[in-house]
Amino acid sequence: MKKLAVLALAGLVLVSAALFFPTSLAGHDVNECFKNHQDCRENALNMDAPWFKVMLILTVCDIALGKCALAL
Repeated sequence: MKKLAVLALAGLVLVSAALFFPTSLAGHDVNECFKNHQDCRENALNMDAPWFKVMLILTVCDIALGKCALAL
């Protein structure tokens, strides 16, 4: 019974990895993502706003980078 559970979990991990991780991304696309992220961070840090708004914008920049890198 333990072997069946281990095999089922291993199968779920492999299927999840195949479905949720991108197979391949062009180098240009990822470089563009990081360039946009860097520009977003610079704009957020140069904003004349309270610290909590700056932190919120930085969080949005990080989420946008993740979405871009994963091609969502």
